[in-house]
Amino acid sequence: MTGYDAIVIGAGHNGLTAAVLLAKAGLRTVCLDPKLYAGGMASTVELFDGYQFEIAGSVQFPTSQVVVDELGLDTLPTIDLDVMSVAVRGVGDDPLVQYSDPVKLFTHLNEVHGADAVNGMAGLMAWSQGPTRALGRFEAGTPPKSIDEMYACATNEFERAAIDDMLFGSVTDVLDRYLPDREKHGALRGSMTVLAVNTLYRARPPPAARPRSPSASAFPRATRCR
Repeated sequence: MTGYDAIVIGAGHNGLTAAVLLAKAGLRTVCLDPKLYAGGMASTVELFDGYQFEIAGSVQFPTSQVVVDELGLDTLPTIDLDVMSVAVRGVGDDPLVQYSDPVKLFTHLNEVHGADAVNGMAGLMAWSQGPTRALGRFEAGTPPKSIDEMYACATNEFERAAIDDMLFGSVTDVLDRYLPDREKHGALRGSMTVLAVNTLYRARPPPAARPRSPSASAFPRATRCR
């Protein structure tokens, strides 16, 4: 392994991206992974004989156009989906159907889950605005902000409090604020909690998972073809 300038551990989508950028910069680069396939969470594998599963990574969340251009994401074949996902609890209550079209989504929320669910989701989307700017959600090629710089992104006390929630709070606290009915809004709360754990932040011991990353507060545009 002495013939390389850079060794990237992990051939998932992030590792592969890092390896490509290092190679483009002129470094002799090797990318290593213990698995027999590349792609990580963006892979399609046969977990059971005859059944191929897409592990994750199929949805393109909106991101910086610079990132889209650099990775060639706009050149990939895509399928526009009417429904992104369906969240169920398995206890007989109504599922959460996550439509790609925000109008359809909020119509579903109102008709099936009630006006309080619509108000709660609107509150969550408003809550995410400050953290979105603090994290540099749509920035590219810029260093991470310091905590002071994150707070400086707030335009009012509400946004400052939301950034404080993002940095030091619990997703449970935020959900209790906007979707307090744990039974009626169980599927919706569960979906938001999964997003909190599965995006930029990892969970602390339950129930104190970090608040949902603002990267998941935007509507995905498509699923990649394979």
